[in-house]
Amino acid sequence: MKKQLIVALLLSAALVWCTKTDISKLDINSLTDLPALQKATTQVSQEINKWSITMDQAQSIVDKLQQRYVDLTDTADQNIETTFGTIQQIFDTKAVTLYVLPIWAKRLWMTEPKWMELDKSLSQQNYLSGYGSTLLVFRWNYTIALQQAKTIAQKAHLYVSNEFAQAQAIAKIGNIDYISGLDIGGLSKGIIYVNHELLDTRADQFLSVGVDQNWTLTLQATKRKSN
Repeated sequence: MKKQLIVALLLSAALVWCTKTDISKLDINSLTDLPALQKATTQVSQEINKWSITMDQAQSIVDKLQQRYVDLTDTADQNIETTFGTIQQIFDTKAVTLYVLPIWAKRLWMTEPKWMELDKSLSQQNYLSGYGSTLLVFRWNYTIALQQAKTIAQKAHLYVSNEFAQAQAIAKIGNIDYISGLDIGGLSKGIIYVNHELLDTRADQFLSVGVDQNWTLTLQATKRKSN
């Protein structure tokens, strides 16, 4: 009996150790309620702070956790969002950029493209207490970029920017380099989808997905006010 108890304790300890250290193998889809998600998010925050997983692993896990959070609820959970904010602060402290869309943008059905590579050298994220701007730049071929931009726009209910369409039409005619402050010299190709016009300073939340002539797809999510 004593031997069985010792074996049971050892197995229990091994299970706890694996749960704490093998966070990179976390099955996000197995998290079916907010308490489980909160526990996993807190654990990820702790592991990131201890550098027990790589930054690439951390970014991938945080992105999936945020998407799972959006999938599980239509309303904000302050505890979980506070934990995500803590993770962001950890990344900021370590001078590491978290290249993922913010939660509020995901709630508006904004998604990242498939089959394209993230260009970290051009991507940016600035975050401060609910205010912030995320710019994610992806590269692949022009056809896939256009297809993915259209798919993302349809899901997030974005429309072709009127300002961009006007600038593009003028660019095709020639003789004009700027319109509404936009450099239209290279606009003969490409597209920009938005939820508000590019120069609309009244919008609290701005989303856009665009493709340029260099086969680059750019996602932008800017929150001008904290809700």
